[in-house]
Amino acid sequence: MNFKEIVQPSSLEEACKVLANHHKAVIIGGGVFLRLQKREAELGIDLSRLSLSYIKEDEKVFHIGSMTTLRDVETSGNLPRCLVESVRQIGGVGLRNMVTVGGSVCGRYPFSDINTALLSLGARLIFSNKGEISLEQFLDENYILNDILTSIVVPKAEYSTCRYFKHTYTDFSLVNLSVASGDNIRIAVGARPGRAILVSDINTGHTAEELLAHIEFKDDIRGSGAYRRHIAEVMLSEVLEEGLLWK
Repeated sequence: MNFKEIVQPSSLEEACKVLANHHKAVIIGGGVFLRLQKREAELGIDLSRLSLSYIKEDEKVFHIGSMTTLRDVETSGNLPRCLVESVRQIGGVGLRNMVTVGGSVCGRYPFSDINTALLSLGARLIFSNKGEISLEQFLDENYILNDILTSIVVPKAEYSTCRYFKHTYTDFSLVNLSVASGDNIRIAVGARPGRAILVSDINTGHTAEELLAHIEFKDDIRGSGAYRRHIAEVMLSEVLEEGLLWK
């Protein structure tokens, strides 16, 4: 992507004011995937000076700044297991040092591993103007974004894990799956190839095939929907066999 102009606000208030005056401005987080786009934008708003890179913890949740890198998530040492697992094979270390959590979330990429993990954890997003919304709502196809993501609130989980299938290490996932349990059980499936969605009507007596029966898997150049479904069922079966999810 080419920009005719890039600004680097020194405060969130300044960034919001610029965005309000330029509705077609593009927010620049890590900028990694923006570089792959072949289009031109009038204005880019770089958030690197806003001190939005942090991981904080309180009794029940983690607060992750939108400019926190995937490498920071990987090396944090205290974030939920599924979240750490979800980023370990995203490109190489150099790439993970550039890609931001906020950029991954706001991109709503259908191949995203971290979005699937965050969805299973029941993450909530904090925007500068719109306030707090659920990640599930944000990933809806009809949701329109014209705001700045400041942080992600991630509830703590008693148990969580993330699984994904890739043809080669560091490749995009052909399908991914994340599960978490705490106050309730949440199972998310992504790269179907589509944005991550939650499994509904979870019954602890159901098999992996029954739990995923209503999840839609589609064909693309990388694999068929039937192939993806089979892989997802195998991955979920492995999680169920661990016997930890239902505790």
